[in-house]
Order: sequence, then C-alpha cells, then structure tokens
Amino acid sequence: MLNDWRMYTDGSGTEQKHVAWHEVLKEIAQLNGENRTLVHAAYGDHVDLVVAGGNNGKVLVQWKEHEPGEQHFVLTNGEQNAVMASLVIEGSEAVFPLSWCVPLEQAVPLCGDVLRTCDKGEPANLQWLPIEM
Repeated sequence: MLNDWRMYTDGSGTEQKHVAWHEVLKEIAQLNGENRTLVHAAYGDHVDLVVAGGNNGKVLVQWKEHEPGEQHFVLTNGEQNAVMASLVIEGSEAVFPLSWCVPLEQAVPLCGDVLRTCDKGEPANLQWLPIEM
C-alpha cells in the first residue's frame, strides 16, 4: 500500500506530506463544488492525480506519469460529442467536454485503486484518454 503521498486540497489550502492513500481518497469523496473543489496528490516525482469539481456530482480526473516519459490522461465516459459542461474549481467555473465530467460515485473507487497501486489501470466503465500537452 502506498502511504507516502503529498496532497494539496483547496479545502485546507495547504500541502500535506506523508499522507496515506485512504486519506487522499477521503478528500476526493468530499468534493462538493463549493468549498471543496480540488484534490492534487503526488507520489514522489513519479505520478500525479488531480480530481476537481464536485458540483452536480461530477468531477474531472487527471493522471500524469513522469517516468519513463511524461504522459497525461483524462478520465472519460468514452462518449464523443461536442457537448460542454462546467465544473467549479477553486471558486471559478471551468468548461470541459461533458464526457470528461464523470460521476463522483464512479471516480471514488477508481481513484482508490489508483492511489493504492500508483497505476491508472483499465477501468471497466470509463476510459483514460491520452492528452497531448
């Protein structure tokens, strides 16, 4: 089990070190789109997990791997359409493709697996979309 995460949340406004994976997951589960809208967790210099939003029960989940080369992914429901949705992140509305705004109830167990293993895996009902930076 990976219990040495660094975590920043807008709820606390501070970065914590040596955080257990289940504490990060607890913060993710509490995203509400109001006073808790961002959780950024990093494991060493290897990976980053960012979960943001929470309004209307939807969140944006991003995963970045730094080794062997930098790769960035966004969790998506796999639908391809031009519909956009807004999420509140740190007090501001940000617009994303609707397919990137996944239900928090689906994101929480997936994030638990990611935090425990440091591997994005292949989720059953969602997909990781590679993003070019």
